[in-house]
Amino acid sequence: MNHLSETIENHIRAKWPMICFVKPNTTLIEFWFSQGRSLEKSTEGLQFFIQGFDPKLPAQIWSSNSFDKIDIDLLELGDYFSESEMSLGSGSFPDSAEHRQSHEQLIDAGIKAIQDGSISKVVLSRVQEFNTHEVDWLRLFWRLTQVDQNAFRYLLLHPDYGLWSGATPEILISVKNRDFSTMALAGTRWRHEGKFPEWTPKEHEEHQWVVREILQALAPCAKFKQSQITNHRAGALEHLRSDIYGRLDENASVLDLARSLHPTPAVCGFPKNKALRFIQDNEGYERGLYTGYLGLSNPEEKSAEFYVNLRCLRYDHSRFHLYVGGGITKDSIFDHEWQETKRKMTTMGQVIAPFIEQR
Repeated sequence: MNHLSETIENHIRAKWPMICFVKPNTTLIEFWFSQGRSLEKSTEGLQFFIQGFDPKLPAQIWSSNSFDKIDIDLLELGDYFSESEMSLGSGSFPDSAEHRQSHEQLIDAGIKAIQDGSISKVVLSRVQEFNTHEVDWLRLFWRLTQVDQNAFRYLLLHPDYGLWSGATPEILISVKNRDFSTMALAGTRWRHEGKFPEWTPKEHEEHQWVVREILQALAPCAKFKQSQITNHRAGALEHLRSDIYGRLDENASVLDLARSLHPTPAVCGFPKNKALRFIQDNEGYERGLYTGYLGLSNPEEKSAEFYVNLRCLRYDHSRFHLYVGGGITKDSIFDHEWQETKRKMTTMGQVIAPFIEQR
């Protein structure tokens, strides 16, 4: 494990491309390490896709043939760390009055735009920064694997986007041959055990908006069906979820499907183009990979699985930047929206807790 830890540290120091990931509900950890800063282009082998939030930017595609690969079992990595390092804690942090005020102004602007009729819903986000002590990246990645077994968990270093990590619960698209599935995920609350309380009308309305927009995006390139609404668990949180599944038309590709869906109304809003413009004009920062998508494609097996990049962070200059957001509608109340972002922050907050200077 010492060699593995050193390899990760060396790649981060040199800013060489790498990706470490665990698929949902599996115990296999896959490490891809490049042999330099630049990668040879190849269409053979497994393909790892990286798409930023801005749909105008091209997707980055990495071939497994350009990397040295190491596979280990999650249990083997767990044996390397002590029992005391397994505690994740609450992952919650004190509020910043200045940060809260800034986000309230953004939410107010979003609600006003909705009331004016220019948009129907917009997903607005914020970034919270944390100064760090020295980070043990293998330990951080191991903590990441423990936070939500249903999530796609990763540590990624991209020469242009930087160093990112996340545990995302949301599938953008899963394809095998021409059969596909996707999901509408909207509404957030603490996970409940036993009998479920009712979701609010605002949460149901937001979820139905997401479903309708996804169905509309799929219509030109696929035939599909929709499941009943269920509760989806994601670590300490749960969401409203509807599964959509079907078959791609003969003249449509996996990338066609991904492009038609991204950015989904669950991370952007609707109408899509107007919501996207509002976000870019008002959020005050570039989202980068946050609310983009990433995942694997296997051309030989004609399969792919892409995940919306939620519950994530970026690291640079000894700081973690945690990204969280929520859907704004005409019925939004700022205090509720603020608490939702705090709940979402606990996922990665649990992961980074040992490495930050102030809690």
